[in-house]
Amino acid sequence: MIDNILNKSFHYDGPSIEDLFKEKLDQSGLTKTQFEKLSGMERRSLDAILDKTSKQTDIIKLLKLAEFLEIDFNELLIIHFKDRPVEEIKELQSSMDITFINKFFDLKTLTSLGFIKKNDSLETLKERICAFFALDSIYDYDRELNDALYSRTKKSFSDKMKDFWIKSSYKYFELIDNPNEYYRQNLVDLIPKIKPYTQNVENGLLTVCQALYNIGVTVVFQPSLPKTQLRGATFFIDNKPCIVITDFNKNYTTIWFALIHELSHVLFDLDTIEKTSYHLSGEPDLFLIQEDKANEFASEYLLSSEKMRYIEKMIHNKFMVAKFAKECQIHPCIIYAQYQWRQSELGNDYWGAFKEHFPNITKTTKNLNVANWDVESIKKASLRIKELLTV
Repeated sequence: MIDNILNKSFHYDGPSIEDLFKEKLDQSGLTKTQFEKLSGMERRSLDAILDKTSKQTDIIKLLKLAEFLEIDFNELLIIHFKDRPVEEIKELQSSMDITFINKFFDLKTLTSLGFIKKNDSLETLKERICAFFALDSIYDYDRELNDALYSRTKKSFSDKMKDFWIKSSYKYFELIDNPNEYYRQNLVDLIPKIKPYTQNVENGLLTVCQALYNIGVTVVFQPSLPKTQLRGATFFIDNKPCIVITDFNKNYTTIWFALIHELSHVLFDLDTIEKTSYHLSGEPDLFLIQEDKANEFASEYLLSSEKMRYIEKMIHNKFMVAKFAKECQIHPCIIYAQYQWRQSELGNDYWGAFKEHFPNITKTTKNLNVANWDVESIKKASLRIKELLTV
């Protein structure tokens, strides 16, 4: 509201408060002295408002004046701030900026992620936000990005970091601007070819992401956010599906599971996602997209229940597991992960078992992890992602 008042004030060219006051006195038949007595305003205070010589704005006195002039208070503020001292405008603007940043950004978490520094000044914070999101003003973070993401559904998040994650993900896809057209049948044809690439820890995921990009599906890897359950997300931007996968739980199998899970949403839920702009996986869904079906799709795709029932009897024989994994064209850790999950459903805790069979995900993500929070700007990072995905 204050930003709007200041903008309108800058372009205001109507009568001054003093002109409006004199006109109102003539209409009411009151003298200036009579008004002062009725309103309880001293001559010095009144004159300071009328000739704009007051050092600070006295809101109470302005309210009294607005009542007398029968003018909406916000309208009077627009007139009042026209030609006010630059120092007062700067102070008001700074106060407004601080309030906005505190309202929309979790500064403590952003500091821990390396997005900002602990002792950054207000100007540095504003420059950082604008540079990262390619915005002209910090207020476009609320106006521009909210219009793009939340206008269809009227939903927003009180969780500042979740909101930050959604908006930064959207901005990446917007700036990457995949030039390839998306056709569902191309994805149907590609999906059966993905599974063998799970065996290539270092380059398999990158190769699959490149293949998906070539058929109009953009995949971006983002580190997971603290204190959230976000595993991934599917966006629908410019008539194309866009996917975010995270390193939730820092588990190699989870990354592949998240990718197939999101591809399931692209195949079967895109009409719903198109209406809402995006869908988050791992968080409560407001639009009743069935996560269980996407989970089942990913699980059966990577290793069917029938095959799992066969190999779980030999789960402690690493040679048999490795041999069976090769026959199924998957990485062995997928079998171990499926076993852990099936056992958890029975109330047994195997989450700490078989650790030696799970590869370090940094080998997988080192080529993909260019969408981090400490990058200079999404625009520059998106160009690197685009180069990485373009074959």
